Amino acid sequence: MANQVRYLNPKGSIIYKLLIVVLVVVLIFSIVYPTRLWEKEQANQTECRHNMTHILYAELVYLMEKDAYTDTVENAVNLIKQDTTGALLRQFANIDSVLSDQIIAYLKKQDTTAAAIIDTLHRFGYQRDLDTTAALILDSLRTYDKYKHVIDSMAIFALDYLYECPTIMEPYKVAWYDTAAYKEIFIRCPLDSLDSLNVANDFMMNTIGGLRISNHGHIDNGELSWE
Repeated sequence: MANQVRYLNPKGSIIYKLLIVVLVVVLIFSIVYPTRLWEKEQANQTECRHNMTHILYAELVYLMEKDAYTDTVENAVNLIKQDTTGALLRQFANIDSVLSDQIIAYLKKQDTTAAAIIDTLHRFGYQRDLDTTAALILDSLRTYDKYKHVIDSMAIFALDYLYECPTIMEPYKVAWYDTAAYKEIFIRCPLDSLDSLNVANDFMMNTIGGLRISNHGHIDNGELSWE
């Protein structure tokens, strides 16, 4: 009787249970995989645009020092990093609106004393209608060695990782024009239609993940295409 009870379950029940497990795994994968792809590309787009903004301000520092732009990003970066006085690094951090906001947000989150200083200076700037509040805050924080170290480290990090679009790992396209009347700088994301086509033809990324990619934008003489 005991042996009869042991074999009451149909032999196909194990296969049925395994099939359910496989279907659950496939369902989870079909949700998680596309979401991760889309989130990664969204993060890449944001990073790419930040990089182009960093390049713009590095170029502006170069322009102020050399009275000309450079189409080689390394030239602008090296000029700033090799300045032993630290003045150009400070200038870069102060005028780069994206970088300065990132630094201020980081210090405010990580340090209560820095947060108090930042809030006080924000109120001061607001009351006096100052347009240079971010630069004022960074310069005030720089009077403390520990904050100066954080500011400089974050500025150097931005300079070290602004060379390539994170989606395709290709360098940005930089061009400048200099006439007697004006100087212009143009910065473009290198992602093109061929890169988009490669993703469209990729079974995992496109068919399974539903991913689409396109150029992340450009900066024409200070004007951001995404704003």
